[in-house]
Amino acid sequence: YMVDPYLNLFRIRPEDGSLLNTDGLFEIEALGENGAEKFLKMGKVFQGGNWKHLQAMLETQAGEEILYVGDHLYADVLRSKRTLGWRSAFILPELADQMKVFSQQKYVATQITELRKLRDELSLYTETVKRSSDINSDEVDQTLEELREDDETLKATLSQLAECWHAAFHPVWGSMFNAGYQDSRFAFYVSNYACLYTSKATNLGLFSISRGFRTTLELIPHDNMLADSGTEFSEFDAWES
Repeated sequence: YMVDPYLNLFRIRPEDGSLLNTDGLFEIEALGENGAEKFLKMGKVFQGGNWKHLQAMLETQAGEEILYVGDHLYADVLRSKRTLGWRSAFILPELADQMKVFSQQKYVATQITELRKLRDELSLYTETVKRSSDINSDEVDQTLEELREDDETLKATLSQLAECWHAAFHPVWGSMFNAGYQDSRFAFYVSNYACLYTSKATNLGLFSISRGFRTTLELIPHDNMLADSGTEFSEFDAWES
């Protein structure tokens, strides 16, 4: 449908389910002015055809004016967006359960985030001690050893929390959207190729046809670091010559 421009379009008679041949694009063009409207008055139930027929019947030339809804990430979402430039909505039935568990386990996610930040601060402090002190000093060596022990304690605690986090979603596979502390490959494709995603298509009926959906500002790691009020860059001008 999305890659073969030569597929035949058949009109279905709802009364008996029989198929009637159409001339597709040629027939629409032959009907002259408002050809698409006249073509659809003969019947609006079809079988076969391709994307060219659909865009001709909708009287649209730009793929971005079409929202394609599908439940297969590769066959529906990826292909419709890459090949035709259509807007895409991905139906993900598991999303409702994933969101429910996330809401219930949000406190675990908060703990993980805070402890990972604490571990980063501990690592930064360790580097400061190494740079500004005599590493051959017994006192400094003891301090560094205590910092290593604290880091191991944090690491073990984080490992337990991460295990609890993933087990809450599924005892074997864990969260669909996370792999360790990072987004899973599945989450990457959903966020990068689906313009919208929801648990069921009927959710779209909750909005008017004029409702606009917009992306949020995306930050990459160094932007996140600078945006964090706790970063050391907030204390001085790191680019001052």
